[in-house]
Amino acid sequence: MAKDLETIKTFVVLATIERLKLTYADQLMIKGYDAIPDFLQYHLYCPPNKAERDIVLERLYEKLKTIAGKAMTDNIHQLILLNNLTDSLDTDTAMVIQDSNSYSENGVAIEDLIIAISKVGRFEERRQQIQMVGDALNFFYSLSKLPLIKLVMAPIKVAASMVGATSLTQTMEAGYILTSNIKDLSPFIKIFLEREARNIDDLGKINV
Repeated sequence: MAKDLETIKTFVVLATIERLKLTYADQLMIKGYDAIPDFLQYHLYCPPNKAERDIVLERLYEKLKTIAGKAMTDNIHQLILLNNLTDSLDTDTAMVIQDSNSYSENGVAIEDLIIAISKVGRFEERRQQIQMVGDALNFFYSLSKLPLIKLVMAPIKVAASMVGATSLTQTMEAGYILTSNIKDLSPFIKIFLEREARNIDDLGKINV
């Protein structure tokens, strides 16, 4: 049975997470790192209430300019841009998979995902996406080390509730909860950036 584009986009996210689990199997054995795939799946690659976020996040960004510091506001804006870029890349990938009918009732195979990504191209944007994911993880890690994080988050939560963007603060909370259980995230981020860069180089060499 043919699937709609949104369903195939979900397949794309799930296949991406499975690919990441294979690529970083050695790293996910480290305490704290094992929770990273779920965080990426549910908060960065496929955030909850995406329709809500598309409508209100830019309004939240404008409001945050008046109540949060520049560094915090800029990092939150980068999360918004990352969500938008990821959704755009996933949409293009899902369209290729849909057109080629390279999916099953259960989802998309990693091999078919890789071929579809190669057909889409947009490799420079994928490099940008990788860097933004690394920056986001580093941002959450820095949040988790703030001694007064609840005080920092309080005005952001208020602003988010005023524009109906509570899912963003949920992502931030999930991010700093994740990283608060990690002693040092920088080795993972370094490995992530290196391996994903090589992965993109390899994608560009595939004949499709």
